[in-house]
Amino acid sequence: MKDRGLERGAWMDKEHLLMTKIIIEGDFHDFQLYSGKFYLWTNQKTLNIYNWNKWMQQLTLIDRPIYLEPQPTEQLRVTLDDLAPFLERTLSFSESIYDSALFNHTLYFSDYTGFYRYSLVRKDAEKIRIWEQPVYSISLSPRGRMALSAGEAGLFEYLLSSYYYYEQLERQVATRVYQLNSYYASQAIWDHHDLIQSGRSQSELTYKTQFDEQKGQLHIMNSLPMTQLSDSLTSSVQEYLLPLSLNPPSMQDGLLFSFEMDQQNVKKNHLYRSKSVRLIEELPASLKSSSYSPDFLLVIPASPVFKVILQNEAILELPRQEIQKFRIYNRTRHYRNQLHVLLDESLTLYLFTEINR
Repeated sequence: MKDRGLERGAWMDKEHLLMTKIIIEGDFHDFQLYSGKFYLWTNQKTLNIYNWNKWMQQLTLIDRPIYLEPQPTEQLRVTLDDLAPFLERTLSFSESIYDSALFNHTLYFSDYTGFYRYSLVRKDAEKIRIWEQPVYSISLSPRGRMALSAGEAGLFEYLLSSYYYYEQLERQVATRVYQLNSYYASQAIWDHHDLIQSGRSQSELTYKTQFDEQKGQLHIMNSLPMTQLSDSLTSSVQEYLLPLSLNPPSMQDGLLFSFEMDQQNVKKNHLYRSKSVRLIEELPASLKSSSYSPDFLLVIPASPVFKVILQNEAILELPRQEIQKFRIYNRTRHYRNQLHVLLDESLTLYLFTEINR
């Protein structure tokens, strides 16, 4: 009999969703996962690049139990020393980095001297300044667009691809850089082709810039104040805590927990990939009007509780004030089942994979 949780078109349930929690101990600045490489800023001037696939393959060699109640979970705690065998290169920067993003094997970053790009494939690569304006937050859209939040200077877009173009040339401030509005912007979130920006506080959504896009031609329609924000989900949710181990597990001892709650065999992808599992960020302003597949995992970063919800039920809850930054990877097919969360003294990777039981 075919497993109901894995049938095409069937709704996923939490019994067939494995949550793998990998805790990397340390104080980090930023992180990204891109094209089989894991990019970890150990501080604002040092970027370590690890071979992600080799690391994941090594994890499959560790014999470990999996908790099945209240939902399938496993946990691993590692240090930078544990990741050393997978380190491919280290990049050093003379100035402290504000923010960074990866696109088409190019690193885009900003410091107090401006906004730069750096090729990750050319051996003779040098950092190239695109714009003299410091950028505090860089946001990539699933459609290959890049928003630049520049504080008092406002919100801008850097045209990554030649597919997109503006005819509103009066908005151009540098090569392929266009001003979207002059309102204070600390960060921006993409909503399809539109942008929702934050003011001086990143938790305060202030303006929504709406675009008309026709075959790559972009036209800014307006930038409207966000006078009303939808409330968080009103349906009741239940908190599910990860089972706790009696002793801190390590990568060397081969155990993710110090005891096992169930001896059933679980089959999962050896690279922690899952074609049917996808995380998406729920925007507060569109909460009531949006409709999603029931198998999507909704990431709701609203204060005071950061939630991941499956079919109106919370499968993960974290105190929002403890989170410095989080990333989901909706631009890639292989990593869109992952949530990475930066805390004060660790980086936690949540990998959600579909399993057979």
